[in-house]
Amino acid sequence: MAKDQERVNRARRILQEAGLDVVICRLPENVLYLTGYWPVIGASLVVFDQDGNTSVIMPHEELDYTHESWVEDIRTFPYINMTSPADPNRAVEPLLRAVIKEKGYEKSRVGYEGSFELIAANNVAAEARVPGEALFATLRKVLPEASLVDAAPALKRARAVKSSQEIEKLRICNEVAVFGLKAAREVIQAGAKESTVAGAIEGAIYGGGVGYKGVERARGFCFAMSGPRGVNAWRPFCMSSSKTMVEGEPVLIELDTFADGYYNDLTRTFTVGKPSQKAIPVFEAVNAAIDAVLDNLKPGVAARELDAVARKVIIERGYGEYFPHQLGHGVGLQFHDPIPTLHPGSEDIMEVGMTFAIEPAIYIPGWGAVRIEENIVLTETGYESLCPFPRWELA
Repeated sequence: MAKDQERVNRARRILQEAGLDVVICRLPENVLYLTGYWPVIGASLVVFDQDGNTSVIMPHEELDYTHESWVEDIRTFPYINMTSPADPNRAVEPLLRAVIKEKGYEKSRVGYEGSFELIAANNVAAEARVPGEALFATLRKVLPEASLVDAAPALKRARAVKSSQEIEKLRICNEVAVFGLKAAREVIQAGAKESTVAGAIEGAIYGGGVGYKGVERARGFCFAMSGPRGVNAWRPFCMSSSKTMVEGEPVLIELDTFADGYYNDLTRTFTVGKPSQKAIPVFEAVNAAIDAVLDNLKPGVAARELDAVARKVIIERGYGEYFPHQLGHGVGLQFHDPIPTLHPGSEDIMEVGMTFAIEPAIYIPGWGAVRIEENIVLTETGYESLCPFPRWELA
């Protein structure tokens, strides 16, 4: 893969501004950001310094997945061996010690992933490996004279603005999600079970996404919530149930998708058959809120102002009490990237290259919910909507 110099230069600049000589990262999302290689089981390390010099220490078993990386200094260890149980911290120690000695990092200010708590799922989604005391003890052991500094704030700030390569990855991720949204059209019908609908959408993404435009790894995480159950989608999680769908009711589809380590976060609301007369003005209000946000979107605008724009539209349409959460959040290396946060209390300022979700919604107890979530990139001349699937389909 061609080196993403745009991304590397930004990471270098942010490290310099933070006073960090080098960072050592294990989280797959950060390894991917700094190298182009997305770890499979989360046992790899990247060592990246403020001059852009990069070393990867990784399980030998994952070498097949490094072809997307531009890093030349790759050092491997056997994860599976018959001498002792797998222990990636023990295995990486001598290799990490060698990198530190060769590159002169012994007395450096070294950043580590100290305060990452919300993390992206591994490619192997059933398990996640996080940096913990075992890794931190290894770092203290091999860097006894270094200053260890929590690099999480700097890494999050660096990741907030995406490179051209990353934006293309997100376009493809959104196109992969469309396999699932098209499946939703086919499977949403009276009598269908929520969990069956969600499973069909996830299956379409897995089946259609792998191999699409060179994508090697793709999965969808879908939640279907129909009729009155859609009201619960305001919470910080969604859940499909065994409820069956009823003619005329809204069906909220919350869909998170990854493609080769980049994530989107999308919502579309369908109806079972023809919509009720109550549904149409609700859809119109949510759609108008999105239009108003996009009309006001530009570099330098405060994220909280965008939240206020959407909220004003929904209040004016008479639904203000039914929009109880923030407008949106970043997307990219997580489906909830931490920057920007589009919240009334946010201090974030919108920058060219930020990628984010906007998700105005109306939740009416006893009836249901309409949420439309778009993924947007802010450009020099305006914005681009990354998902080609229509926002609003009532038929």
